[in-house]
Amino acid sequence: MRFTLDIDYSPEQMEQSRRRNEAWAQRGYADRVAVGFCLVPRYFTPLFGIPYSAIFESAEEQYRWQLEFLKYRIERVPEDIICTGTTLGVGPYFDNVLDSGAFGAEVIWPENETLHTRPTISTVDQMRAYEPPEPGTGLWAKAIDWWRTMRELAQQTRLTFGRIEGRVDVGPIPTSGLSPHMIAVDLVGVDFYWWILECPDDCHAFLAKITRALIDAHRHLARIDGCTRGATGLAEDSAQVMSADQFREFCVPYDRAYFEAFGCPPGQGRGMHMCGQSAHLHEALVDDLGISSFDLFGYVVPPEVAARNLGGRVHLWGNIDPMLMLKGTKAQVKAAALHALEVLAPCGGFRLGDGANVCPGTPLENLAALTEAAEEYGVPHPGRPLQ
Repeated sequence: MRFTLDIDYSPEQMEQSRRRNEAWAQRGYADRVAVGFCLVPRYFTPLFGIPYSAIFESAEEQYRWQLEFLKYRIERVPEDIICTGTTLGVGPYFDNVLDSGAFGAEVIWPENETLHTRPTISTVDQMRAYEPPEPGTGLWAKAIDWWRTMRELAQQTRLTFGRIEGRVDVGPIPTSGLSPHMIAVDLVGVDFYWWILECPDDCHAFLAKITRALIDAHRHLARIDGCTRGATGLAEDSAQVMSADQFREFCVPYDRAYFEAFGCPPGQGRGMHMCGQSAHLHEALVDDLGISSFDLFGYVVPPEVAARNLGGRVHLWGNIDPMLMLKGTKAQVKAAALHALEVLAPCGGFRLGDGANVCPGTPLENLAALTEAAEEYGVPHPGRPLQ
């Protein structure tokens, strides 16, 4: 075998995590609230003493490092979302730039920072003339090539959990999860927010082009990997600068079209992520867009507000302050986690996590504080959301 990996994690731990996630999906609980973190490669590269750019050198290098990161994470970070059985998933990873880069934004590949993009459309005339890429071209083509390479490498990998044989699975060809609106902002920059006021019809035409091309691209990827795109999620981080009315006009129709294209009816399979202050958009998210889960929502939304606006209506996952997790004491982090549990767990369907994105350098003991809080809190008794 080309790669061998042995992970110290018991079947009992896997089964407990599986049950917790299964209960969360039903808006209930098993023995405690499930815990899960947004831990991405930028957290692990400093721990392994490698530049961030090392994971983008080749598909094989990224595959190797993903295996190392998984072993570290499973053995050292107490959570429930990564190891629920003996099959572990990997796949091509390009931060949040995959779709925007494929659509024509300039991708920046730094040595020790995350990938990001620069706008390439600077005038309304350029936006009017814009034509989306063909499915599977640009950065998508690289993701497809890397996916194929990783599938071959997975066949040359032996994964064990002690004496128990496991396997590595390379799942669907990934996408960034950015909404049509976020891709538009990556292509244009902040001027897009002026343009929606000055030339709204042109912006709608631009968003419609992006939405159709995004759906076509994802269907193209599904034909290649053979995986059904069912329950799905989108990110609308930059939408928080918009009013609720603007969000309903320039985000909801295009997000809805995306969800409907993949068979997700209102309230089922429609995940949404927003990092920052989203309280003014909660009503539109539920009533107009029909989201089913609010995933790793931003810490600036107090638990009481999330409970009042969304509790009992959608699954909730979040939302401990990442900077508190980075710089606070374990006691402070645990106290914040217990507060979130006391307010949000009774709503049903709550998963405890960061809000959002664990910072590099966050101590392991502060990650463990969330799981300790969940264990101390115990089994919630779902009731009515706060009024």
